[in-house]
Amino acid sequence: MKQKAVLIAPLIALLLLSGCLPTSILDDVLLVEAEGIDYLGNEKVMGTITMPNYVENPNPGSAGAGLPTTASMLRHLSGVTYDGKSLVDRFQQSGQMPIRVGKIRLMLFNTAMAKKGLYKQIDLRNRDPDSPRDMNFAVVEGSCRKLLTSADYQTQIPVARYIQDMIEQNTEQNYPESTMESFMYAYYGDYMDPFLPIIRKQGDHIAMHGLALFKNDKYVMRLSENRVFTFKMLFQKFNQGVYDYEFAPNKHIAFKNVHTDVNYKVKNGNSAAPDIYASVNVSAQVRQSYPKTLSKTTGPGMEKKLNKHMAKEAVQLVRRFQRKQIDPLQLGQHVRSYTRNFDGKSWPERYPNARFHCKVDVTIRQTGISE
Repeated sequence: MKQKAVLIAPLIALLLLSGCLPTSILDDVLLVEAEGIDYLGNEKVMGTITMPNYVENPNPGSAGAGLPTTASMLRHLSGVTYDGKSLVDRFQQSGQMPIRVGKIRLMLFNTAMAKKGLYKQIDLRNRDPDSPRDMNFAVVEGSCRKLLTSADYQTQIPVARYIQDMIEQNTEQNYPESTMESFMYAYYGDYMDPFLPIIRKQGDHIAMHGLALFKNDKYVMRLSENRVFTFKMLFQKFNQGVYDYEFAPNKHIAFKNVHTDVNYKVKNGNSAAPDIYASVNVSAQVRQSYPKTLSKTTGPGMEKKLNKHMAKEAVQLVRRFQRKQIDPLQLGQHVRSYTRNFDGKSWPERYPNARFHCKVDVTIRQTGISE
């Protein structure tokens, strides 16, 4: 009898607790897919949320070109509020149904908001159990509101899905990951700083436009699109990226990396000027080259030029980070892992004086169909 009571008691408690939780039926709620925050000054922001409108397409597969029934309708709400207030709470009174964030894919900040600092927004999202960890963050050059509410895009799918797909396919190539989880890891972690992709509206489409680099929660430096490959090769292993090298005026070679990996070593990690060594290996396929540039005989010479050029570019990149006193490559973590009794307290003062060395080894596996 006592054993039955022990088994029944937790079941009763579970039923009672589950009855306290609000339920959300898909047809009875508005699911937020994107939030955009434009800083207006004086702690005021223009907030924008977008939601798919589940309205039946009367002619799916014909005039709608086979589009899903959710593709043709989109709803958005915008308004002024104060920095740090939940946009969902702000707009509840404007929705014809309850607004929920369980499907949010995207959170955007204009450059003014990013330069002011994202602490309040980060803290709000981090505390919200409904926020998915894999949602994407990005900085918008221009207006988040205009980008999210424009109706002139070539695609008919909801803009949040368009932007998320664009970010994710670029992440598979030249850009590093930019989810909420990766941003939070770098933001709260020791000896590192976060970064986010920059996007902007260009006519009837949206494009990636480099990386926004942060010091703590504030945007302090822009990394141009043509330096993102170099950043990623120093940051993580990857493939499918494309690198364009101008070896002479108006003469280019573009290659796709089949595989790139990086390894670090550190010497004198607790000294006033530690030595950090990065060794990068790139296995490449040529995508495009200036006529009569590459052959089996000229390939090794081009590899040597690439090695020297990319290593120099990497060193220059790290020196820029040191001057800004930001560490988006997480070099401090590499120094810590290689150094016994690492002096983390003095690392911020020692980081700008660290000596960064880079060796790049490019192997061109294929020089084109002419082979």
